[in-house]
Amino acid sequence: MPAVDIPRYRSRKSEITTNALGVYTPDMQFIYVLVGWEGSVVDGRVLRDAITMRNGLKVPQGNITKKLYF
Repeated sequence: MPAVDIPRYRSRKSEITTNALGVYTPDMQFIYVLVGWEGSVVDGRVLRDAITMRNGLKVPQGNITKKLYF
């Protein structure tokens, strides 16, 4: 990455980090991946972004059977 962008990817511990969200089926098949969030961010914020973005993560009604843990 360009040196000018490095500060955006620093975590609170001064490490270079990026975040990713992966969603998979019960038989371990990935159905959605979102990568590239800069630095440290709360998991719920990445999930909210995935759900609200155009062409983002779609969760069919009635298909959530387990709690989400963050």
